[in-house]
Amino acid sequence: MKIKRVLSAVVFLLVVCLPVTNAHATEVNRADLYLATSLVSMASYNDEMNVLTRQWLQGIGWNFEAQENINSIAEGRFQLASRELPDHTKMYILVFPGTERLKDAEVDLRLSRVYFAGNTPEEFRNAARESGHNGSEPLVHQGFNDYTQVALFQKKLPEFGDRTAGEVIAEVLRKNPQAVLYLTGHSLGGAVATLTAARLADMGVQPAQLQVVTFGAPAVGNRAFARAYEHKMNLTRIVIDGDPVKSVLQSISGGFVQFGQRITWEKNHNSERFSHDMVVYLDQALRNYQDACKEPCPAAVIGERAKQVAGGIYVTPIQFMVDEHIDDDIPYMRRVIQRMLQMEYKPVVFGDKKAAAFADWQAAARQAGCQYILVERLQAQRIRDERYAFRLSLEEELYDGQGNLLTMQTTSATTHSLTPIEVVGYLQYRSAAQRDLYMH
Repeated sequence: MKIKRVLSAVVFLLVVCLPVTNAHATEVNRADLYLATSLVSMASYNDEMNVLTRQWLQGIGWNFEAQENINSIAEGRFQLASRELPDHTKMYILVFPGTERLKDAEVDLRLSRVYFAGNTPEEFRNAARESGHNGSEPLVHQGFNDYTQVALFQKKLPEFGDRTAGEVIAEVLRKNPQAVLYLTGHSLGGAVATLTAARLADMGVQPAQLQVVTFGAPAVGNRAFARAYEHKMNLTRIVIDGDPVKSVLQSISGGFVQFGQRITWEKNHNSERFSHDMVVYLDQALRNYQDACKEPCPAAVIGERAKQVAGGIYVTPIQFMVDEHIDDDIPYMRRVIQRMLQMEYKPVVFGDKKAAAFADWQAAARQAGCQYILVERLQAQRIRDERYAFRLSLEEELYDGQGNLLTMQTTSATTHSLTPIEVVGYLQYRSAAQRDLYMH
């Protein structure tokens, strides 16, 4: 039964929890944390590209357990993402998807304000039914509250003493005051993550245990709600400059306000995608991460599960032939390819002789003790009559140390669903399956 597996994973915090001291250690590199939460938020959606993101994360050590509770009010869904950190503690991220179903859109448009109070699921429900409040009490978006209630605080679970999922999570955290739960989501998912943290706080969970990172999330409540809960959680709101959703409820209702630490990211000029799209947030998270770590380097939070390759791989300097409009992306593309190779294999040696002939690379590979030589070329051509749409092709050749060609392949994709940097990561992921057949 899925819910039993999900909550059993949470209950595992009773034995292996993430101490606050270690949690702060992983947060030293904020770009790393924001990349991890943006990837997990991307993976919470269920279309093809997002499922592939989830599969890639699973391949580098992340585990995902999903649960949903569906009724006429909402289709409440969440996933618990977890992985072991280098210090052998566990990191847990509770993630909620954004709007992707018709029922989600109905939730978004349920704009009435309801009273937010109580300490138990029954009290939560009864408070939301009360009327006559003048705005001096905490009031929240009805649809977001409905979703939160359905996802975590409605369905009773016999295997957990007829408690709801939210009650079980709250109890685990109360019994382990050093345990930290990260909550995240994009858009609607970010709103639900914020309300979930508020509910857990009302059930006795301490502020230091509730670390919330949202992407493009709208405000969830009125000023009284914001003042009541701004110190009951650690909320970081990441917004792309120009994203209208972050303030749409303030404009429509005039009664919703934001709180927490706001971090504004500039949208990259190489894309005409809607600023609210999760792929735009992930693109900027990738850029920020690469800016914080100029050379390929390990990431404590993101993780890796590299395959040991006998003798290692020598990677020749990656060749780029791209449209001038995305020339500025080349350094980011290069580091994405290098970082993904590091996550997939070890040891990996990156060549630095840009104008070298193959014989020179072969000699460098021998000197480094590498058994394989990997040559990669990336092309990006603009799609006709589309200003910022490109087709990217990754050409790859794999040789043994003696210069014998083992395999060659070309993978390609357009930027219709992803940004150029994200397409590069996708192509690198796609190429790994064939490459793996020839390396031992």
